[in-house]
Amino acid sequence: MLTSAQITQYQTEGFLIFPRFLSAKKLGKYLPILEHIVDEGRTLTEPKPHWSLEVTEDHQPVAGQVHKVQGVCVVEPRLLDLAREEPLLGSITSLLGRNLDVFGTKFFPKLPPSGTSVGWHQDNYYFGTNQEKIVSCAIYMQDTDRANGCLRVIPKSHQSQNIRQHQPMTNGQSQHTKVDETKSIDVEVPAGTAIIFSPNLLHGTYKNCSPRSRYSVIWHYIPNDFSLTRFPKSGEGDRHAISRF
Repeated sequence: MLTSAQITQYQTEGFLIFPRFLSAKKLGKYLPILEHIVDEGRTLTEPKPHWSLEVTEDHQPVAGQVHKVQGVCVVEPRLLDLAREEPLLGSITSLLGRNLDVFGTKFFPKLPPSGTSVGWHQDNYYFGTNQEKIVSCAIYMQDTDRANGCLRVIPKSHQSQNIRQHQPMTNGQSQHTKVDETKSIDVEVPAGTAIIFSPNLLHGTYKNCSPRSRYSVIWHYIPNDFSLTRFPKSGEGDRHAISRF
């Protein structure tokens, strides 16, 4: 459970960091699953359902270079156990209550030498809402710093609840918006760290310019009874029940 000070910090700044919440033993449980996914991706020459590849400047897929696995918990349901790990799950219940789903699960391996993920954006732009009844979560399974593409956030940018206009990125992989980057901070964290943040918070990442990969698993917590048109609770698709008390 979160303390009152942590709840206030989340509400004020728009994010919280839980350094090394996964032990080395827990990392040893999940990293082989992600390595298997990366190995499967190395066999791809074209994107396929759930799987996208990095692209060249003229938007041609780069064989074997996985950009993202969208719906990774559909592809590999064992990763749902990550969403139930403590103290993370208890922290989320402090914000959203005990009856929870996760949706929009993703894996970004950020493979060298040029792994990308996303530009500046707000998650709620993709969800068609500005409600704070969603908590986004990123778990960094490897050390992440500016060189290999760490997270960047603009603290307090969620407070207005205004959703900005977004435009397609030049690589065609997602959409982004313009921000004042002088207000941003780099979130460099060790492996096993979880970061939770408001779906209205402006955030993005650097490109991976290092020889190292940067595995992250991302999803969004939501109350079970909260209706979301783009991710309906229909018993199918990339929305999963994780908590029933």
